[in-house]
Amino acid sequence: MRATDASAEAGALRAAVEGSPEKPSARRPDPPLARRLPGLRWRHFLVFAVIYLYAFPYFDKLRNANEMPRILQTRAIVDRGVLHIDAFVRELQSASDTSLAPNGHRYPNKAPGPSFLAVPVYALCKLLGITSLRSLTWAFRVTTATLPALLFLPLFYRVSRRFTDDEQSRRVALVAFALGSQAFPYALLFMSHMLATVFVGLGFAFAIPLARGGSASPRRAAVVAGFGCAMAVMMDYQAVMAATVIGLYVLLRSARRLRDVVLMAIGALPPGLALAAYHKAAFGAFGRTGYDFGLDRSTQSGFLGIVGIGKQALASTFILPANGLLVLAPWVLFALVGGAVIVWHRRLRARVGAEAAVCGVIAVAYLAFLSSLLPYMARGGWCVGPRYMTLAMPFIAWLAAAGFNAVRRRPALRILAIALVLASSTIFVVGASTFPHWPDRLANPLYDLVFPLLGRGYAVHSLGTAVGLHGIFAILPLYAFALVAVLWLFGLLQRRTLAALVVVCSLAAAIVLGHRAFPMTDPKAVNPWPMIDTIWEPHRP
Repeated sequence: MRATDASAEAGALRAAVEGSPEKPSARRPDPPLARRLPGLRWRHFLVFAVIYLYAFPYFDKLRNANEMPRILQTRAIVDRGVLHIDAFVRELQSASDTSLAPNGHRYPNKAPGPSFLAVPVYALCKLLGITSLRSLTWAFRVTTATLPALLFLPLFYRVSRRFTDDEQSRRVALVAFALGSQAFPYALLFMSHMLATVFVGLGFAFAIPLARGGSASPRRAAVVAGFGCAMAVMMDYQAVMAATVIGLYVLLRSARRLRDVVLMAIGALPPGLALAAYHKAAFGAFGRTGYDFGLDRSTQSGFLGIVGIGKQALASTFILPANGLLVLAPWVLFALVGGAVIVWHRRLRARVGAEAAVCGVIAVAYLAFLSSLLPYMARGGWCVGPRYMTLAMPFIAWLAAAGFNAVRRRPALRILAIALVLASSTIFVVGASTFPHWPDRLANPLYDLVFPLLGRGYAVHSLGTAVGLHGIFAILPLYAFALVAVLWLFGLLQRRTLAALVVVCSLAAAIVLGHRAFPMTDPKAVNPWPMIDTIWEPHRP
C-alpha cells in the first residue's frame, strides 16, 4: 500500500471514530472554565508515562496470589515446555488462585492470556541473565500491563470525541479513566484486568466505523474488532460480556452486518482456538476452565460464583469506603448525566446514541455481575477498588465525557465535576503507589493504611528510591508531578482560572479528607502493621 493511501485510510478511520466537530456557538461567549483548549498530541501523553512508570510497588514476601501463578506459568512454558506449574508450586505464598486439574497437574485458575503474552519477555530476560523474581515481575508488569495501558490512552481520547467535541470535557474524562479509576492500579500489576480493558476498548474503537459506515477499510476494521474482543476474553473470562455487547452492536448497526460479523468471527478465531486448545490440554475439555477446578471453591457456588443480587455485594460495589465505586470514584455519577442528556436530545441520539447504549449496557452488566457475586468475590480480595469493574471503566468514562460537557456552561457543576475527578485521582494514585493490595478486612483503607504508611515513612521501590531518597520524599515527586500534570490537562494553570483552581483543589481535598468520616477498623480486631513490617521493601533506613 502506498503511503498516501495508508494516510487517507487512517484519516478516514479517525474521522469515523471521532465524528465531525461541532461549530462553536456564537450566541454567547464561553465562561472561563468552558473556553476551548487545544487538542492533545502524542507527546502530551508522556505525562501519563511518567506517572505510570514512577513507582514499583513490589513485595517479595507477599507473593501476590493473583500475579504469582501467571509468572510461574510463563516460566514453566519457557523453561520446561509445559503449561502446568507443578515444579514451581513451592514458590507460591498462597495456592488460592490455582486449580488442580483432572490430569493431576496444577494450573492458574484464570484465563492464560497474560502468561502467554509474557513468554517472549521472559525468553529475552533469560537470554540476558535477568531471572530474579523482582526483575521478572517488573518486566512482566511493564510490558504486559503498563505499556498496553499507556498505548490505549490516546485511543480512549480519540473515541471520546464521538461523545463530545469539548476539549476540556475530553481531558477530564481521560484523567478520570487513566488516574481516577481502577485502571491505574491494575496498569501497575501483572494481572488480567487492564489487558482485557485494552483489548475490548480496541474492539469497540474499530467497531464504531463499522456501525457508522466511515471506515476506508471495513474488512480490516472488522477483523481487528473481532480480534480485540477475543483477545480480551483470553485475558479475562469476564470480558465475554463486553465482547458480546460489541458484537451485537455491529450486528444491529452495520449496513453490511453479515459480512462484518463473519469477518469479526475470523479475527476472533486465532485467540479463540488458542484458548480452546489450552482448556483441552489443561482441563480435558474445550469448555472447561480453571474455575471449574479451583482450590478456591467460591467460584463453584451458583454459576461461577453468581448467586443473585445481594445487599452485601451491592454495598461493597457501590458505597463501602473500602471498595465502593461511588465513594472511590464519585465522578461516575456524571456518566448518568451524560446518558440522560444523550437520550433527551435528538441530535445527540443520532450522533452517539448507539455507542452510548453500548457503554450503558456494558456498565450495567458489570455492575449487576459484581453485585450478584458472593460477597467475598464481590469484594475481589486484596484490591484497590472493585477490580472486576475495571473493564467497564472506559465505557463509563466515555459517557461521563458527555456528562462533563452537559455542565460546561454551569460553573458550579463544572467545578464539582473536575473536583470529583481530582479527588478520585488522588485516591487511586496515592493508594496504588503505596500498597495496591488493600486487605479486605480493612473498613477504611485510605485512613487505616494508605495515609498512615506515608506518615510512618514507608515508601515502595520507585525512581525516588533509585536515586537514594527515602520515605515520603521518595514518592513526593510523583504526587507533585501528577498534581501539576492533571491541573494542566484541566486547563487550570492560567491566571484567569486561578479562582477556579483554588476552589477545585479545596473541594477535592475536602472530599479526600471526608473519608475520615467513614468508620475505621478496630485495631484490636484487625491490625495490618505486623504484616506490613514483615513484607515491606525496600527496608526503611
